[in-house]
Amino acid sequence: MKVQQKQNLHRLMWLANVQQFFQDKPVSILWEHYATWISNRDNFETLYREFPLKRLCELNTAGIDRIDINGILITFHYGPYRLLPKLLVQMGYEITLLVSGAVLEREIEHYRSELEDAGMLQDKLECIDANQANSLRHILRAIKNKRLVLLFLDADEGLVKEKEGIGENKLAVPFGSHFFYWRTNIFKLAYRFGVPLHCTFMKRANNPVQWQIIPFINIMDTADGPAEELMMRAFAALQMAFHQMMQQGWIYWENWAFIHQYNGQAAIDKKGITAKGSWLAPFEYNRKKYLFDVKNRQFFEVASCFTDS
Repeated sequence: MKVQQKQNLHRLMWLANVQQFFQDKPVSILWEHYATWISNRDNFETLYREFPLKRLCELNTAGIDRIDINGILITFHYGPYRLLPKLLVQMGYEITLLVSGAVLEREIEHYRSELEDAGMLQDKLECIDANQANSLRHILRAIKNKRLVLLFLDADEGLVKEKEGIGENKLAVPFGSHFFYWRTNIFKLAYRFGVPLHCTFMKRANNPVQWQIIPFINIMDTADGPAEELMMRAFAALQMAFHQMMQQGWIYWENWAFIHQYNGQAAIDKKGITAKGSWLAPFEYNRKKYLFDVKNRQFFEVASCFTDS
């Protein structure tokens, strides 16, 4: 797929996903929001280049004092989130970053290079491949060694397979006119092994970076007590933290273009151009023309019509 086609598809996915949550916004306003969102991403990329780990250590701009904690630190792809692991290292924490294999392959050398340039030992920031079968063992070993395991809870936000459905393995989090769906595995792991859960995220700040880390929020600090009660309190605390983050501006959340929510049979039954309230946007791929139903997130190929002359 060509670059322009990828950009066009990316824009359509963003529009379709955001429209679910803000159904009262007209198309013209959503296009303006998309332009702002893209501009924010470009600004964050500039921050990543301008503030490597070495410079962050010189500036000391984390924004909070270091406290002695270990366990799992939950965060989100919000604001310049790639600064967060480096800010934690700058504060003196030994970080274990849980990421997918694709992200690990793409970014591990970058982290190693920044640690070397900052004159730090490589074990200050290590990565675990979340796709590996032994990832749980590595997580527990890191926690035993007093490391802080950093996990992006929204890494696969909205990915619901038909065979899974939405039930005990998913937590529906209301936002706007729709829901996010978070996997609850990490909460069950924390309860089972008595691992403390905390949360943090990036917030706007009046400093050279323009962003800083918020003080850690306690999500689950003990496995003593009934599991259901602890889980409900943890879910409530994390949802409050998420909404607090989004109140800064939903436009700073990275994953708006990547909510691949399964629509099930309801999507198949949609009628495209005859469906009530549909928005149709043109899209071209491999010399074929399509109409994208924004509201129902479906592509319809435009058939070529030929007549005898």
